[in-house]
Amino acid sequence: MAEYNNVKSIIIVGGGTAGWMSAAILARSTEHLPCTITLVESPNIPTVGVGESTIPSFLDLLDYLKISKKDFIAYTNSTFKLGIKFIDWLKIGDQYWHPFGSIGAKIDGVSFYHHWLKSKFNCESSEFSDFSPSVALAEYGHFLAPSKSSKSILSEAAYALHLDSEKTAQYLNKYCIEKGVKHVLADVNRATLDEQGMIDRLILDSGENLVADLYIDCTGHAGLLIDKTLKVEYIDWMRYLPVDKAIVVHTDHNGPLSPYTKAKALEYGWCWNIPLRNRLGNGYVYSSKFCDDNKALESLCKNITGKVITEPRTLRFKTGKRKHFWYKNCVSVGLSSGFLEPLESTGIYLAMKSMLNLVENFPSSTYEQSLIDEYNRLMHIEFDCIRDFIVAHYCLTKRDDSDFWRSWKEREIPDSLRTKLDVFSANGQIFKNPMDLFSEESWWAVLEGMGLRPRQYLPNVDSSDYMRVRDSMQRGVMALRNAAKMAPTHAQFIDKLLK
Repeated sequence: MAEYNNVKSIIIVGGGTAGWMSAAILARSTEHLPCTITLVESPNIPTVGVGESTIPSFLDLLDYLKISKKDFIAYTNSTFKLGIKFIDWLKIGDQYWHPFGSIGAKIDGVSFYHHWLKSKFNCESSEFSDFSPSVALAEYGHFLAPSKSSKSILSEAAYALHLDSEKTAQYLNKYCIEKGVKHVLADVNRATLDEQGMIDRLILDSGENLVADLYIDCTGHAGLLIDKTLKVEYIDWMRYLPVDKAIVVHTDHNGPLSPYTKAKALEYGWCWNIPLRNRLGNGYVYSSKFCDDNKALESLCKNITGKVITEPRTLRFKTGKRKHFWYKNCVSVGLSSGFLEPLESTGIYLAMKSMLNLVENFPSSTYEQSLIDEYNRLMHIEFDCIRDFIVAHYCLTKRDDSDFWRSWKEREIPDSLRTKLDVFSANGQIFKNPMDLFSEESWWAVLEGMGLRPRQYLPNVDSSDYMRVRDSMQRGVMALRNAAKMAPTHAQFIDKLLK
């Protein structure tokens, strides 16, 4: 039998969540292969350590890594997340939900949304999110993990985690060391290239050389390998998403533990509130073209609760992506591959997906270009679909209280998003790439929340008995609310889990 010429050694440059998650996925996927994994981490670059918000696929990652959810939640001070509550995005005083999980169920083979849409044309008062089990729980501040063995009306809820990114990196560090990953604390001075333009070696500040078959760049915006060494172009998306700075700060708890993330639109961007068990993570994402740092900090301080327990930190970023995520013998992961603002909590997902796609296209030492091209194609789709979803939160706003919000009336949006919005406006259909991270329910929730309603519902909805459907919908909302009201509070559920 012919032997597959696998990559035998991998070096990851950079730690943090992206670096250690990359190492964990590689260690898990290559545990039966003769492959060594080394992570080189600078001792001089501090971790920001703000709370992070995830999406449900993060729980799938823990399952893939065979990590106990209870142990992980205990170590990282995690809480549960049922979705995101958007405040003041359409206009000041307005709010809507982007929940996880299903919203309603098909009726006579037609998506629930279109039946609900007909009910709105018939002047019914319910909102689309009223039919979400996750929203029903979140409204009460309650939580109940869906159980396959015990079906209930809340079983279609889904959840993710709020977690401490610094502690997450520490947890994955320990996991990786136990899996045999070598940890090197050192600064990489530079990388050299061979005659084919491949990375040949890393030269540390100490003068030591490190050599591998494959290199993973997790050096953040610095892009030490993919940018500084290989000169891979960065595609700028600031014309679509102009926010470019964030101020972050931690506060202590002074109220109930919310099972959701808050995203509140402010004058020049938006602020987040992420509840962990031991503190709150807060931040203000804004456009420096319209707002200076002092004004941003003042706005953030007006929109946080509790006592400030850390010094505010200011971060700068540029929205966009690499022209090539995998180039030669280097794969960029995390911020080195691109940046999409944290509005829908996709940063950890994109780093995770980068590595899972790499595992599925795991290279041989001959670096088949077809595998590299396919990897890049998949990652471009991921970035483009998430970009369009985030832009949709902004471009439909009716706010005009600042130059920032007024700019959205004239701002360019991607052609792919324009087509999606035009089709949706016609009859409520969501024609999306099958690889789009966000489901039809997610698109419907956000577009409805941002005030975009189709001109008509699908004609085949009229094949159903409207009065029967309306009565069923009314009973469903009441049943959801009653079940959610009986569930434990978020804090009670966590306390019981961690006993």
